[in-house]
Order: sequence, then C-alpha cells, then structure tokens
Amino acid sequence: MNLATEILSGLFVLMGAILMLISAVGILRLPDFYSRLSAVTKNSTIGVVFIVAGAVLYFNNVEVLIKGIGIVLFIALTSPTSAYIIGKAAIHVSVPFWPKTDKSDFDDLEEGPSDREKELEAKGEHLRQLLAQKRERGKG
Repeated sequence: MNLATEILSGLFVLMGAILMLISAVGILRLPDFYSRLSAVTKNSTIGVVFIVAGAVLYFNNVEVLIKGIGIVLFIALTSPTSAYIIGKAAIHVSVPFWPKTDKSDFDDLEEGPSDREKELEAKGEHLRQLLAQKRERGKG
C-alpha cells in the first residue's frame, strides 16, 4: 500500500466522520422533528458511504469491496425508505411542525379520511357485524 492510498482512504473516513458530526449537530440544533429526521437521514447515509469507501480503499481487498458494496446498497435503500415511513407516521399522528414551516404542500390535502379510508372502515364494520352474528349463532 502506498502513501497516496492511505491519505485518500483517511480523507474519505474523515469526510464521513465530519458528515456524521454534522448529522449529530442537526439533531441538537434543528427546530422540529421533520428537520431533524431529514438531517439525520441524508448526512448519515452519505457519511456511511464515505467511511465504507475509505475502508475499501484502505484494505484493497475484493472481499472488503463486496461487503462494502452490500453495506452501501443496504443503507442507501433502507435509510430513505424508513425516514419516509417515519415522517408519514409522524404526520398521521399529528406531530407538530415548526411554526415557520412552509406547509403549502399540504394545502391540497383534505381534512379527515379519504374515500378509500372510508371504504375500508365500512368493510371493517361490516366484518365486525358478521363476526358478531356468527358468535350469536354459536351460542344458540
């Protein structure tokens, strides 16, 4: 291994650590849940990519390269997806936004359940009635 490879891998790891530090500062400094979620998701994902790239460069091994690709793919696929689901769940349970948040994207949304949700609720109520009737028949 030559000095240039060591320096380059060290720079990658350092850059990843800096991005992780920015992510940690974002958790402490940003005003609301949604901003914090965004900071953690984006910076930590890119930070992991840089750290894994530094490790792959440092060890210069096919096994490490394959494992590194697997780690990066797993993190790159799961982190944004889980953040999206967590964000949607937070909206669903009415986690408050920061007062200065531009909520114009939510103006189109109707209040209350959608037609699909109403339809599913009606089907659920129908199934509950059928189960109650079946129980009554079983007792008699």
